[in-house]
Amino acid sequence: MANDSDSNASAEDYFNQIFDAHKYKKNRVGRKDDVFYADGSDGLANLKKLYLSFQHVGSQKSIFFKAFITAYNETYTPTWNSETVFGRGDQIHSYVQTQRNIQLSFVVPAASESEAFENLGKVQKLTQFLYPNYHQASNAQTIAQGPLVRLKVMNLLQNMQGTWASTGETGGENGGQPSFRKLKTKSSYYKDYKSKGMAPSHGQLGFISSMTINHNLENRESGVFEKLDPDTNQTVQNTILPKVLEVVVSFTPIHEHTLGWQESNFAEELFPYGVTLYDAGQNKSDSEGGTWESAETAQLNRQKLEQARQAAEARYSGMFGDKGLFGIGGGRLGRDQGRLGKKEGERGYIKNDAKRAHIAAAVAGEAMNKAGYTDESGHQAYDQTISNAIDEGYSWSDE
Repeated sequence: MANDSDSNASAEDYFNQIFDAHKYKKNRVGRKDDVFYADGSDGLANLKKLYLSFQHVGSQKSIFFKAFITAYNETYTPTWNSETVFGRGDQIHSYVQTQRNIQLSFVVPAASESEAFENLGKVQKLTQFLYPNYHQASNAQTIAQGPLVRLKVMNLLQNMQGTWASTGETGGENGGQPSFRKLKTKSSYYKDYKSKGMAPSHGQLGFISSMTINHNLENRESGVFEKLDPDTNQTVQNTILPKVLEVVVSFTPIHEHTLGWQESNFAEELFPYGVTLYDAGQNKSDSEGGTWESAETAQLNRQKLEQARQAAEARYSGMFGDKGLFGIGGGRLGRDQGRLGKKEGERGYIKNDAKRAHIAAAVAGEAMNKAGYTDESGHQAYDQTISNAIDEGYSWSDE
């Protein structure tokens, strides 16, 4: 998936996405001030960017939360109008639309008084994102814009408009798409996959239809910090800082691109997660077969040949595998080739069909290994020839 640049993100966004348990207050233990405390979750958020972001579209203000996600559920609801017609056993159904709703629950824990203070401020800011922008006109306030929000949940929720799919390494017989056989080139799909970017502007546009905040005041395992005056180290009256906040958000996306099929292609190919998979339907060659049956045969042959190469490695890789004592003769390989060449009734003929098939596979595998044959270099007709030699129990070579 193409990765958009974060160069247009603001410096404010950059500093807001830095997590530090000592940002607003030095950590104090007893009489010792400025005691260092390392919170492992700060490292996950700062180094690996494992966080959520909300951006208020009207003000362009953004907030970030560590990705302590307790639930992330997407609901897709296709809507159909059904009409009963006299004389028909079934109703007539007309498609209307597909609605999408996201339920997100996350925890906002605090490792220090400073972080508890910051968390309360972040949730406060998120609450403010639920209110609109106003415009002052003739001493009267009118709503200028509703409270739209961009929500980004790492690579799972982001705006997919303007992204394009990875096609693997270019070139070759398939017009840019790698051959089904080429695992190394197909692996580029996995290699290229990543989040669109860290900036909150990459988030999915939508609105928050409901939000619940649990301060966990009743939870003895969570509790609160009693705010201390940093100068006197005395408790500040009537002031507490919750240690753990829980936020539950119901989010309705507003998609900025067309969602639907245009013949055999989806209009926004990477919706919703940005993943590109190998599309065998784009394979223009006949190396994998033109029908289900021929493709299945090709796949079975490929598996058989891989087993043959492994059998050869096991049977002939040791001492005297393909050379005799002092380098004279063909070793075990030569004996196997000779026995496969025997006709029924001749001395040395392998009577056991399973044993004969195993040896034939090993001999063919050794010939493939010496010829530099790989799964990527083969093709359907070539594989079938080798497979037939293994099934019929005769010696095959690439000569």
